[in-house]
Amino acid sequence: MSLEVNSIDMSQDLVKKTVFKTLRTKTEEINVKLVEARKMMMYYEKKYGMKTDRFYEKFTRGSLGDDLDSFEWKALKEIHDELEEEKKALLEAIK
Repeated sequence: MSLEVNSIDMSQDLVKKTVFKTLRTKTEEINVKLVEARKMMMYYEKKYGMKTDRFYEKFTRGSLGDDLDSFEWKALKEIHDELEEEKKALLEAIK
């Protein structure tokens, strides 16, 4: 997929620089969100003595309860994984 820029005032180089800067900024924002998600997952890992991946596996199989912490922890894991995928895609686009 390619975009065509039809502007007298914007050179192709300026457009590329702007797009790359935007992608880098978005990647940095994702990094901040990832750090926060990891901190919260570590809180639950410490609280329940279980790594997030193991928790997620057990929770999605239905072998854990349905308490609020479990749903929050599950959501954090899913958000974290989605952010990682988005970051990966952005980094590929920057290459």
